Amino acid sequence: MNIEKKSVPILIIMTLINSVIFFNYYQDNKLMHGIGYFLFFYIAIFLIKFVTNKYNSDTIIEVKNPKAEFKIVFLFAVLGVVFIAINFYLRYKFSGLGLLLKLPVIIGMFFFTIPVGILIYFLRKKYKILDLGLRAKPIHILLGVVVWALTGAFAYMFNYEGILWTAGLKEFGGFGGLLLEGLIGAALVEEFARFAFQTRLENRFVWSGFQILLASIVWSLMHFPVTYFKSREIGNTLIYCLQIVPLGVIWGYLTHKTKSILPSIFAHGFNLWGFQNG
Repeated sequence: MNIEKKSVPILIIMTLINSVIFFNYYQDNKLMHGIGYFLFFYIAIFLIKFVTNKYNSDTIIEVKNPKAEFKIVFLFAVLGVVFIAINFYLRYKFSGLGLLLKLPVIIGMFFFTIPVGILIYFLRKKYKILDLGLRAKPIHILLGVVVWALTGAFAYMFNYEGILWTAGLKEFGGFGGLLLEGLIGAALVEEFARFAFQTRLENRFVWSGFQILLASIVWSLMHFPVTYFKSREIGNTLIYCLQIVPLGVIWGYLTHKTKSILPSIFAHGFNLWGFQNG
C-alpha cells in the first residue's frame, strides 16, 4: 500500500468535516463563505504538497523514544485543556478571586497550556532547541507566507466582511502587540505543541495523516473553554471548534511536510483573515 492510498481515509474524513462546516454556513445564509472555505482547504493542501515534493526538506526530526514521549505530550495536552478550562471558569464565575488563589491555575497553564513543560521535558532529554522544529529552508518559509496570503485571498473573495485586521490590530494594541500576542503568544506556542504531538505519532498509524488530524482536533478543543465561557452555548462552541479543524490540518500538514514549525507560525500568527470564523 503506497502513501497515497494510506492518505485516502483521512481525506474522506476531512471531506465529511468540510461538508458539515459547509452545511452550517449554508444554514446561516453564508453560502459563498462555505464554498470558499471548502475549496480553500483542498487548494492549500495541494499547494503545500506540490511545493514540498519539488523542494524536499532534508531535515531529519530526531525522536528518541516515540512511545514514551507521546504519553508525556498527550498527558500535557490534556492537562493544558483542563487548566485553561479552570482558568476561564474561575474568571467568569469568581471574577474577584485574588492572585494567591489563582496562582496554582496560572502555574498549571504556564507548564501545560503554553506548554513550557514539554519544552523543559525535551531539553532534559538532551534535545537541542533548534532541532525542535526551528530549522527550515528559505523556500519553506516562503511557502508559509504563500499559505497565509492564500488564506487572505480566499477571505477577500468569499468572506470580505469577516476580515479582522482592523479590529485585531486595535485589540492587540498595534502591530507590536500582534507580534507579541499573535506570533509568539499564540502561534509559536500552539505550533510547537502541534509539532511535539505530531512527531511523536509519526508512523504509528495505518492511515497516513491521522496524527495531523488528531493534533488538530486536540488543538481545536483547546479553544472550547474560551469560546464557551463567553457565549455559554455548547452547540455553537462545538461548531466553532469544528470550523477551525481544517485550518489546523493545513498548518499541521505544512509542519509535517517542511519538518519545521516556522512556516506555520507565520501563517498562524498573522491570521487575522477571520476566514474560519462563523
